Amino acid sequence: MSAALLLIDLQVDFLAADGRMPIAQEQVGELLQAARSAAKEARRRGWLVVAIGNEFPRWNVLVNLVQRFAALKGSAGAAWDARAPRDRVAYFAKRLPSAFTNPELDIWLRAHGVTTVHLAGVMAGACVAATAKGALKRGYAVKLIEKGIGAPSARSRLSALERLRRAGCGVSELGEAGC
Repeated sequence: MSAALLLIDLQVDFLAADGRMPIAQEQVGELLQAARSAAKEARRRGWLVVAIGNEFPRWNVLVNLVQRFAALKGSAGAAWDARAPRDRVAYFAKRLPSAFTNPELDIWLRAHGVTTVHLAGVMAGACVAATAKGALKRGYAVKLIEKGIGAPSARSRLSALERLRRAGCGVSELGEAGC
């Protein structure tokens, strides 16, 4: 196993129009289509498909105010969106932007021989960026599924993707038409 697809925060509060902290709704359809296509192709190639989800603790009121009480552990908004890929081999919860703040993720990926991670999910300038940087710091090659990454606006999405490319992330072909 040399690669894994990380699906980041494809949760109700971030994808649903009435979620507590949704991405731009014009991005949702393309993002979900790209994520489903990427998951299908990753499984075809024998790669791992891993879900990462925010599970913010209810007791951290100040942080929750800033995050509009989105994805509180056990809440309906923290649930995996029904439209997102569900056929995955593992799920890792996190309380901070980077998926690698859960040390079990890195241990698990290394145990499976993963050297490259392909990323899709939300938010481009927050959790996706923090996870990409965390992966790079740990020596993983990082590939972005650009159509599978969302943000609150088109401008913030493009800006975050450009910063990630400059930081050393490549572009993944997973999730593109024809895969």
